[in-house]
Amino acid sequence: MVDHGQPSGARPKGEGPVVAAARDANSIEGVVVAVLCVVLATLIGRGLPGQQRLADVVMVYLLGVVVVSLRYGYLPSLTCAIASVLCFDFFFVPPHYTFAVDDPGHLVTFGVMLVVASVISGLTQRVREHAERSRLFAEESREARLRMEREQIRSALLSSVSHDLRTPLAVVTGAASTLLDERIPPSVRRELTDTILEEAESLERRLQNLLDMTRLEGGALQVRRQWQPLEEVIGTALRRADKALAARDVTVSLPPDLRMVPIDASLVEQVFVNLLENAARYTPEGTPIRISARDVGDAVEVAVDDRGPGVPETEAASIFEKFHRARSDVSGAGLGLAICRGIVAAHGGRIWVEPSADGGASFRFTLPIVGEAPTVEDDEVTT
Repeated sequence: MVDHGQPSGARPKGEGPVVAAARDANSIEGVVVAVLCVVLATLIGRGLPGQQRLADVVMVYLLGVVVVSLRYGYLPSLTCAIASVLCFDFFFVPPHYTFAVDDPGHLVTFGVMLVVASVISGLTQRVREHAERSRLFAEESREARLRMEREQIRSALLSSVSHDLRTPLAVVTGAASTLLDERIPPSVRRELTDTILEEAESLERRLQNLLDMTRLEGGALQVRRQWQPLEEVIGTALRRADKALAARDVTVSLPPDLRMVPIDASLVEQVFVNLLENAARYTPEGTPIRISARDVGDAVEVAVDDRGPGVPETEAASIFEKFHRARSDVSGAGLGLAICRGIVAAHGGRIWVEPSADGGASFRFTLPIVGEAPTVEDDEVTT
């Protein structure tokens, strides 16, 4: 009969040379440890008091077998079992220091001891194999879940991108095709040109959000910290978000002694732009927006408050997840707040939302103060 099973010396299916070498090294290490356990058990047995100590010695040897079985494979534990029986016979069964046996009843003891040790080795090996299979199953389940999540994210991204990019592209295409008509009055031509510009800028912002999210996800975001006064960063962000805030009254309230912060100005500026545009998008037109900051311990805490409907407590955490949108009727890919969270985290801070004292939502984030800010004297010397 032809045996189609795997030869005893063959490498398991799918096992590479590195894994096989590690397994062999582990077996050799296990045999060495088994011998050491037998030596230690012998020394302990020799130190036990009294004449009726053979049962205790047997238990010490079996304990060594259990220890080896729990850590190593079947071969080291079987080696420990056989060596334990031999040492028990040689050192503890009369006549001592020989393998001869005067009392035939001790042969039964040897047999029972060997059987028990072998059973223990087999049971612990089965437990180890079951644990290993469970671990592999858990890893496979986790990988399958991650693949599913990645597929869902990719589908959501494609759906969001196709929708959010198609809309401004359609407007640009329509306006540009209309401009080809030479009979259009100058005033209409100007309006269409402004429309193309606005939609192109909107398209650029959405593409920039996608690129920023890709950099954050890929760990390619580099934070180049420099000491900056926060009011300059806020001023630049307000200019960038000027069109979105055209019908808004934006108030900036900063204490005169607010500390400088070590930040990447362009990244933190993007945080402000995203928060301001988010406030303009989700609050009634004409409602005010307030930016404030204060020193809190070893950080500066910034707040962007609006007068909108606020954020439900159940969405306070999920609102910063990718592709999350509080309302389906509002355009956007749902990446702005996720990018804010990634940038703030890269600076060592945290971001959250809570109810505003004046009604609406208060988006807050911290910027840790790391190191010592340069003094005026340092700037003069450098200059």
